[in-house]
Amino acid sequence: MHVLVIEDEARIRRFVGDALKAEGHAVQSCSSYDEAQAAIEDPISFAFDAVILDRMLRDKDGTELIAPLKSRCPNCGILVLSALNTPEEKATVLDLGADDYLSKPFSLLELSARIRALSRRTKKLPGRLMLLKNCQIDLLAHEVRVNGKKIDLSSREYQVLSVFAQNPGRIFNKFQLLDQVWNTQHDIESNVVEVTINNLRRKMETVASELHILSKRNVGYWIEA
Repeated sequence: MHVLVIEDEARIRRFVGDALKAEGHAVQSCSSYDEAQAAIEDPISFAFDAVILDRMLRDKDGTELIAPLKSRCPNCGILVLSALNTPEEKATVLDLGADDYLSKPFSLLELSARIRALSRRTKKLPGRLMLLKNCQIDLLAHEVRVNGKKIDLSSREYQVLSVFAQNPGRIFNKFQLLDQVWNTQHDIESNVVEVTINNLRRKMETVASELHILSKRNVGYWIEA
């Protein structure tokens, strides 16, 4: 998972970051509200699976970041850390859109379990977004972003990528793609599939996509599961 830690106490920030890295997560840290806001608004680098958010940042109320976080990445799980441990406080934070709440002080064991739970919950959301590596596919808006940057795809390029993304690991031959994307299986002489995939690969490579379309001659095309 790619986790953003927003915490102004350096000791806790390092403590949490090191623990998450030890479990194999990619971690980025912010030490203030302004720094976190800049990261959220960055159209290129913002792409996180989970956010650990300090409730009481020194420069501003951390809960004011919940709305922009959810707007930027609806399927991103948000875990709020707070020294305030009352039912009213927890209810307020959850009503603002946070997915979980953990009171300080906390154990790394519990924090790790909460992050795993967030991962399971957000991946099962029947929402509009698919997150594959650093690629985000909006199934309703028909938009694709890599590292937060929108890619200008044609309708056919988007449809081809969508077919692959919704079936990772499955190999599609030319005629299956013609059927699913162009609604025909009989355009044997056309190279439209090859041209579309080559254009799609070029555009994805241009923005450093980690999602690669693989192929084998006389077999078909696929992306890794």
